[in-house]
Amino acid sequence: MWEFKKKQETYEIAGIQVGGNPGELPTILMGNLFYRGMPEVRNHQNGAFDKKAIKKWVNEAEGLSEETGVPHLIDVMAMYPNAIANYISFVADYVTSPFLVDGANKETRIRALNVVSELGLQERVIFNGITPETSEEEFTAIQNADVNTAVLMAYDEQDYSPKGRISSLLGATEGEGLLTRVKQLGIEKILVDTIVFDIPSISYAAEAIKLMKERLGYPSGCSPANATFSWKHSSKKPKLIAGFPAINASVHTIAQLWGADFLIYGPIKQAKFIIPSCAVNDAVIAYYAMRRFGVKPLKDTHPLFKVF
Repeated sequence: MWEFKKKQETYEIAGIQVGGNPGELPTILMGNLFYRGMPEVRNHQNGAFDKKAIKKWVNEAEGLSEETGVPHLIDVMAMYPNAIANYISFVADYVTSPFLVDGANKETRIRALNVVSELGLQERVIFNGITPETSEEEFTAIQNADVNTAVLMAYDEQDYSPKGRISSLLGATEGEGLLTRVKQLGIEKILVDTIVFDIPSISYAAEAIKLMKERLGYPSGCSPANATFSWKHSSKKPKLIAGFPAINASVHTIAQLWGADFLIYGPIKQAKFIIPSCAVNDAVIAYYAMRRFGVKPLKDTHPLFKVF
């Protein structure tokens, strides 16, 4: 639990605030919808899905968000270009909050950007995401779509240390890093994902969150679920797997304690475990920040006031 001396960027995205010092704003939680293997998706290629069942999961997450004060966003994930239009249209109509658009490949992400532009959703959409390997074709689509909020994936294949995450954004010399390129595209609101590779690497991703906020001040977070679900599907230790919800919640807690502004927690079906857990963590962090540093929650809807 920290207070950062560097001025912290705080953005408002379609009514949701993100960033700042720990204790000021709750951690934004982002749940995946339409992911590979979600049984409610009937056809990943054309985007057919069971609307009633999908609405059930969305309603559960949104209800917990309202009850706890933890903002909840949907991360729209598509496997194929033809599916993304259906998904975006549904989410844009069904929820009022901002949401992320994500794709398993370049073609799907570019199609998503085109749909966002066609439907005039630029102010509500967070593009997820931009990497050191993003092609010029995709950069052009980002610029043409006129989105102004994006997740930057901070990693350096030559340096997996927390400091390597920062160097991937800044570059070896001034003007060469991913940050410079993104700003040239008109991206004004930058969320930094410090990248998780496996469960042990969550420690490095968490430290990188602290370093990002200390040095650059950008809202930062990661996706511990990328590692936990991969481990769950490959593990041959059934007694450990039986405790998966607790394991999953605990690694998200680690990231929160290092200053995470947002967490992509994986399948939306985990909302019933992750939202209450992170809400309690937010309350504990806010109490400490208030008592230790004089940092107060910016809103009376903070979990510190809603949970207790």
